[in-house]
Amino acid sequence: MFGRIAVVALFMTLSACKEDSGSTDAAASPVATVDPRGGLVLADDPYGDHATRLVYLDQGWDAAKALWYYYADQGSVLMPYEVLVHLEQPDDEERVLDAVNLARYRFLTQHPTPNNPDALPIGLARHGDHVGLTCAACHTAQITYRGTAIRVEGAPTLADVMGFISHIRDALAATLADEAKLSRFKSAIGAGGPPLPGGPPHSESAEALLGDSLAWFEDYIAANRSSTVEGFGRIDAVGRIINQVIRFTSAAENGAEPNAPNSFPILWDAPRLDYVQWGGFSANADAGALGRNVGEVVGVFGSVDVMHYETEQEAKKGYPSTVEGNTLVSLEEALYELKSPVWPEETLPPIDRSKAARGAELYATACASCHALLDRDDLDRKATAMITAIDVVGTDPQSANNLISVRAPTGILEGAIASDGSTYGATASGLALLGNLVQGILTAQLPATLRAVANAKRNGIEASEKQGDYHEPTEADPAADLRSYKARPLNGMWASAPYLHNGSVPTLYDLLLPATDRPKRFAVGRTEFDPEKVGYVTDGESPWVHDTSVIGNHNGGHEYGTTLSEDDRWALVEYLKTL
Repeated sequence: MFGRIAVVALFMTLSACKEDSGSTDAAASPVATVDPRGGLVLADDPYGDHATRLVYLDQGWDAAKALWYYYADQGSVLMPYEVLVHLEQPDDEERVLDAVNLARYRFLTQHPTPNNPDALPIGLARHGDHVGLTCAACHTAQITYRGTAIRVEGAPTLADVMGFISHIRDALAATLADEAKLSRFKSAIGAGGPPLPGGPPHSESAEALLGDSLAWFEDYIAANRSSTVEGFGRIDAVGRIINQVIRFTSAAENGAEPNAPNSFPILWDAPRLDYVQWGGFSANADAGALGRNVGEVVGVFGSVDVMHYETEQEAKKGYPSTVEGNTLVSLEEALYELKSPVWPEETLPPIDRSKAARGAELYATACASCHALLDRDDLDRKATAMITAIDVVGTDPQSANNLISVRAPTGILEGAIASDGSTYGATASGLALLGNLVQGILTAQLPATLRAVANAKRNGIEASEKQGDYHEPTEADPAADLRSYKARPLNGMWASAPYLHNGSVPTLYDLLLPATDRPKRFAVGRTEFDPEKVGYVTDGESPWVHDTSVIGNHNGGHEYGTTLSEDDRWALVEYLKTL
């Protein structure tokens, strides 16, 4: 599959040697040993961000832990495995999983490894005879700088997930419409022959496999149309999760427009926060972390059988699902070991320590009240999310407003007993429906739920009041606190561009400008790094342009530190590199 492209494999043994970073003191380098994580970089990247070597950072995970994380099956069942593996692209005979094609959508390409024999990209994994998304699909980044690729575990991907979904839909349609493609597909899967282990009998026919998959993709895409394109590095995750919940409870056409894309959040220290999600509405205490991750799996194509229970005794059965609860608990446990990345001065330009020292003073007065400093090496560290009301922070309100406003028919749940003992009426809020679904899945997986509660207690994550400048709920406005966004410690933020919850500001330097002076349009999807302004290169119009005039894309607000002098602004940027 890779014969027509120039690739550089960095697939070493467990006793891999130290990467030559050009440093005179390799032992002090934050660049770790090059290890067998299966990484593959392209010397002919489709957008010009070529790399000939790949380095990993010391973030607390060894190769085995990282590889497990990349392909940990969380219960997503997007489509039949053999269909995706053998599916050709719409316009040629190359496979959808061809490395160059994957790079067009910024999925991270890999060599075959023991837990990934078909060289799926990071973030796609097998679940029985199906394939689905893993946690790593949205939370693993790869930065390039002058020919070197830098892997950052737990950082937001630049992947265009929904663009890739549309590409698969087009490929399915093209295969059914083209006799030559269909013939090659039948030959590849051995149509009429014995099934793959655990797979469907091929008497179902290739046409049926393709047709069923195409019908699902068409239905999903139609139910989530929006005038706001998510593009690279963003997705309206909560909106799509709630739409999937509505699909399972009533019908897909009752969903809401997912027009509030959010950047993929960083994962290091996420389990240590008291509240998570961009709106800060999800607590980590008790089984909260597991519940949050269950909702995520529902959003990325887990399957759930929602049941109508009329008694509390019946409701104790919960809802059968494909969600792998124990794997989700193990993923959360692994994240306790993940550290934020340190700026790699052997690969990126060295930090100006004198300028950064001046920036530290500015940070203490302009930033620290919302973004507390955190020691990445403190095993007992905990983080507090500062929840700030929209009318205070001033950033795009669409995401928070959608969270509150979505209502839908309860469908199968009408008249059923809710998790709090009440009875469902004819309609309910999207959040209430999501809560019911998550509770039902957790109830059906009691061992995983108990593990999650024990995990939170062991790590000192306890129920607590929200902190910050938000509005308390009232009888007249019980959702007042949800009209907010969270702030968290900024360690490792240099590797998480673009910035703000909706990815509307390309670099840290731009974030310190008054909103009126920030870029109104900029390219997203390039992996080449700008170490001066701290973010990705945004020149031109490729591969996708973020237009801040579009609903959900606005770049106003967060005008903190925006009155600094130009010298002080650059000093603060330099300090942020050190976090």
